[in-house]
Amino acid sequence: MSVLGNEVVGILAKRRKGGPLVLSVEEVDEILRGLGVPLLGTKAVPVPLRATRIHFKGTKWLDPRRAEAQGCPLVDAADLPVWVRLAEDNRTPLMGSASAGAAPETDQPAGTKARVPFQFEWSPQPGVNGIGSGRNLRGKSTLLNVLMWSLTGRCPQFQNDVRGWIEHVEVGWQVGAEQLRVEFDAVNGVATGRVVSVTEVASVARTTVLGQFDGADFEGVMGSLMMTRLRLENIPVWADTAARVHAWPAYSSSFVVRANQLDPIVGNEQTIGVRMMQMFIGTDWAPVQAAAMTARRGMETARAAAKDKAQAAGEAIEASRKAAAKAVQDVQTKIADLPTETPDMRVMLEAANHASDLSREVHRLEGRLIAQQSLAETTRQQLKAVKARAHTRYEDALAARFFHHMRPSVCPRCAAQVTPERQAAEPDKHECSVCASDLNLEALQSDVIVAASVPHEIAAGLIAETSRDDSEDDGAGEEPRDEIEAAQAAVTAAETAVAGLTTEIAELTRQRDAAAARAEAGGELLAAASDRRTLELDLARAEGALAALTQSSNPRAVDPVDSVELAVVDAAEQVLKKWVKKDQGPMLVQISADIERLTRSFGADNLSGFTLNGAANMALLENGVDQSYSGLTDGEKLRVKIATAIALIRHGYVEGIGRHPGFLVLDSPSAEEMPLEDFDIMVKALQDVAAEAKMQIFVATRNAAPLVEHLPKANRVVAEGNSYVW
Repeated sequence: MSVLGNEVVGILAKRRKGGPLVLSVEEVDEILRGLGVPLLGTKAVPVPLRATRIHFKGTKWLDPRRAEAQGCPLVDAADLPVWVRLAEDNRTPLMGSASAGAAPETDQPAGTKARVPFQFEWSPQPGVNGIGSGRNLRGKSTLLNVLMWSLTGRCPQFQNDVRGWIEHVEVGWQVGAEQLRVEFDAVNGVATGRVVSVTEVASVARTTVLGQFDGADFEGVMGSLMMTRLRLENIPVWADTAARVHAWPAYSSSFVVRANQLDPIVGNEQTIGVRMMQMFIGTDWAPVQAAAMTARRGMETARAAAKDKAQAAGEAIEASRKAAAKAVQDVQTKIADLPTETPDMRVMLEAANHASDLSREVHRLEGRLIAQQSLAETTRQQLKAVKARAHTRYEDALAARFFHHMRPSVCPRCAAQVTPERQAAEPDKHECSVCASDLNLEALQSDVIVAASVPHEIAAGLIAETSRDDSEDDGAGEEPRDEIEAAQAAVTAAETAVAGLTTEIAELTRQRDAAAARAEAGGELLAAASDRRTLELDLARAEGALAALTQSSNPRAVDPVDSVELAVVDAAEQVLKKWVKKDQGPMLVQISADIERLTRSFGADNLSGFTLNGAANMALLENGVDQSYSGLTDGEKLRVKIATAIALIRHGYVEGIGRHPGFLVLDSPSAEEMPLEDFDIMVKALQDVAAEAKMQIFVATRNAAPLVEHLPKANRVVAEGNSYVW
């Protein structure tokens, strides 16, 4: 029987909502075990973690114009490693490449690189270790990245060229009393190697392989080895809709404080800031509380998901009800729009037959109409021709009469005078007074002037025309008029026949259309009757579906959570929350005081009244005004975050509790608005804290002067001027 189970039984027995729940301690323990909640708290004892040796080597591929490359062998572009060629193709600048105009022109072929081997080795010491340089981009962060690469198993964010330069790494670690060595070869950031335990027997080093890795499994190997040796426990949390377990990556990331990553105040994982703080403070029941909270949130999420599912199903049924009701209404509307008359089949068929007969008669008459219209057109053309011939004869007669009765006074050709004597002599001399040609005596008797040389037929015709003209003048010549009148009568008769046929066709068409309309109306009524039968069937089906949906009730949520289990884990969380708060309350007071002392020693004299609460939130005063951690400037945040990390470590080591291994990396702390004098104060303060709490702290900065002034030579690696750290 567990203490936790006994407390839970007491709470359940006093429960008001839902009535008391009577369970035995054994039953409660069984339920908690089944939910993955430990029954006992674990005493947290810090295990020291220290880096004892850093060694890495490789090859730099530099521009031949750089001073560092002088005297080194040159390699043509085609013989360069693949990653170097890719960097050149993508125009990726290599670290430390000469700036434009800074180096003299050379006659080296484009793409040629100098092969510069390098190696670095350093044995960091306990306490504060400094890495400095006179300028940026001189390899400080690379050294820290190599250190953390060997610890976490995850390749950091190197520059592309530097990641490819590093070919072999060896880092020695002391974990408690055990010596470990992480050694691996690297190809453009992909590590292959092993972790060995090193022991000395009679001054002879012996190694035992603890784990091997090849690429992606490096992080898993380091996590499994370090979590057990540092006595760190998994941190279960509920994120969104699933339980997640944070382990070595979350812990190892909290060992590093970077100037560009200041939230949250504890660690670097926003979602587990509270859990990380509880783990490092060393509260015995913190891991159990995390497990209980994760189990309870999982149950609540499952219950909420079931409720949402039932609600969605109910909404779907309601939507189906509305759709069914609308379908009934739509069918009823369509039925109401149909005509109510019943078609008379006999009348409809008689009208259809009559319309058919009339159509045939119209067709026949239309044929006759076409023939009659053609005949009328022909008679009109004939009338036009008769009139044209009569007109021509009339004009010819007028011309003959005009010209033969002319008495010209001059010759139309030579303009010689035609004397009256010559004109008077025509009947006697029988010759033309104009051309002196002999005249036709027979024609002359008819008062027709024509030469004797003109053929007889023409002369006779002229005589006849003249005679006809005279007779016409006397009212004779009825034949042409008869011909025209006959043609006109034919035209009138034809047009009368056309008009009669047109009238008859129009009447028959009207009768046919009326009969067809009667037949069509009957057909529409027949179709409407058919549609009505179909719609009535549809209405019956729609009403049946609506009735079924109306009678059915909305689905109820099937609770996937055992209410007894939820009650047990909820009660356990209440107990654990109270225990954790009771244990960490006094500790948080001490830690808050340490944070304030350290922050002020780092140069932030304007900050005071620090209070770190159980939710990992920081309240404080800034110049006497209430402030929070999130409201501070980045420079102030950096000081407070470093102070918080050190206070948690110091608390654990001074009190002999907690889970922080006392290893801390500060990357470029002076980058955030920290004057040189404040950084100098911070270095001295870090030395005091490290000596008191037996920590190992790495500080990388461009302000190297405080490192040289305050740190022993063995505790620092400093590149002065334009030099490089490695």
